[in-house]
Amino acid sequence: MSKVPPEGATWDLPVRAFHWLLVVLVVFSFVTGKAGGPWLEWHMKSGYAILALLAFRIAWGFAGSPPARFSSFLRGPRAALAYARAVARGQAPHSSSHNPLGGWMVVAMIAILFFQGVTGLFTNDESAHEGPLAAIVSNRTVDRMGDLHERNHWLVLGAVVLHLVAIATYHFVLKRNLTRAMVFGPLRFPLLAMVLLALAAAGVYGVVVVLPRSAA
Repeated sequence: MSKVPPEGATWDLPVRAFHWLLVVLVVFSFVTGKAGGPWLEWHMKSGYAILALLAFRIAWGFAGSPPARFSSFLRGPRAALAYARAVARGQAPHSSSHNPLGGWMVVAMIAILFFQGVTGLFTNDESAHEGPLAAIVSNRTVDRMGDLHERNHWLVLGAVVLHLVAIATYHFVLKRNLTRAMVFGPLRFPLLAMVLLALAAAGVYGVVVVLPRSAA
């Protein structure tokens, strides 16, 4: 009898690299944000890197390999609900990409982290650190963005916990190792992915460095 391929078995190297780099940077951002003081400088740099990664993943979701594209795993509410019911019965079907629930979790995570990164660009700790765009907006906007940045980090934590619970459910209930699929796979990093990553980094550099200088 042939083995059923693990979920996400065809995830390409850009998707896998994005995933693990994002994990490292989110943890690093959380730790340095809580540490404060001189670590805030690293917290900000980590935030810039996260924004570049997210911009790349959005672009790769349209131009990447078929399993990486949003069109391959985003389904409507009915499909997500049907999949949730199947999981509850322990009969969830395998997928070569993200399942209907996991697909929307990817979109939610990207949106939440992107919002966190963008609001951080406008923050000011009223000490030695401020976001690169804080000086070009009003104090009221800075205060509002700082408040949103602080509140949204709870959504980030909630999304991370939900993600871990989902992985644990797959591992212990459905007997599927999603982590293995996100580690092992093709080792080719397409030229298009490199170009898109470079463009994403350049875009963030433009927002963080060039835009404040031009507005000064």
